[in-house]
Amino acid sequence: MQLLAWYDQNKRPLPWRLDQASLRDPYRTWISEVMLQQTLIPVVIPAYQRFLDKFPDVFTLSQATEDDLRPVVKGLGYYRRFGMLHKSAKIIAAASAPGKPLWPENQEGWKALPGIGEYTSAAISSIAFGIPVPVIDGNVERVLCRLADIRKAPNLPELKPQYRRMLTKMLGNPVATARPGDFNQAMMELGQRVCTPKNPDCDACPVSSECTSRKAKSQHLAPAPKIRPAYEEVRLQMIIGLRPGLDGTREVALFRRGSKSRFLKGSRGFWFSEAWDLPIGTQNVGAFRHSITKHKITADVQILEMKATTKKSCRISKWTKESPDWVPAGAVEDELISNLDVKAWRLVTRRFQL
Repeated sequence: MQLLAWYDQNKRPLPWRLDQASLRDPYRTWISEVMLQQTLIPVVIPAYQRFLDKFPDVFTLSQATEDDLRPVVKGLGYYRRFGMLHKSAKIIAAASAPGKPLWPENQEGWKALPGIGEYTSAAISSIAFGIPVPVIDGNVERVLCRLADIRKAPNLPELKPQYRRMLTKMLGNPVATARPGDFNQAMMELGQRVCTPKNPDCDACPVSSECTSRKAKSQHLAPAPKIRPAYEEVRLQMIIGLRPGLDGTREVALFRRGSKSRFLKGSRGFWFSEAWDLPIGTQNVGAFRHSITKHKITADVQILEMKATTKKSCRISKWTKESPDWVPAGAVEDELISNLDVKAWRLVTRRFQL
């Protein structure tokens, strides 16, 4: 199969490929696939190694707390996936003998775990277990649309069955059947590096002789532009509590967000609310824009200055009805996991000497 021959010669030396044999460690495959969801490869590479250094196997991950996990995945965004990863690790560890993880045996078994859907379960099943199931992401959709000259939006739900039929047929090739994980990765890499959205490098494509779009010279028409999701506009008030510390430094209030928080459940950061009934005495610092999944957020940042006290109760805790952790200003950014909080804090530090 020309595609796999091209892949063997051109695949990128990514760490989750280099540290494993042809049938790869399910744990490392799983971690890399979760990290790669909605995150660029250059961002994932250092985080992947950092994660394995801290949690080298499913048992160490299952025994960790979510507070242990959050700093390790800082900067990757979409943090709910790591909460689901942690829950799944606990389920696997509980079903396993000591030191011998009992992995799901097929795609359906992986899909039964929290946070693992069609794409991730197929990727793990094919890469780590050699099960010939197709993996479909945006890059693969684009390749398939050009192969069949499909001039529609590639993310139309009605096209999914056609994609599966095409990939299943391709996986029926004996070479691909023997290496389904490499086949799926080759399709994705082809879309990432050769069959790009604009100016595809058709001369370098290993499947160009089979490409209907190339024959019709319609690469610019197939596929059509993607259907973009509708975003909801949200306005948040972010309150940053400040007080003098007992050693003369400034301290900053950080809160643990509960399970009912609309965004960033379980993370620690600044208090935010969609309500406009601000505490008396807040000072507006400015605003910034931020996106979380299908939400476009405008965040208005407010500072609330307070007096030094050793009591748990203070103006901000009376208003929020929750007790914050007070963190020295110089250590705040290291404590923040979400880019929403980091943006708010940097806006403050640009305006004030803390």
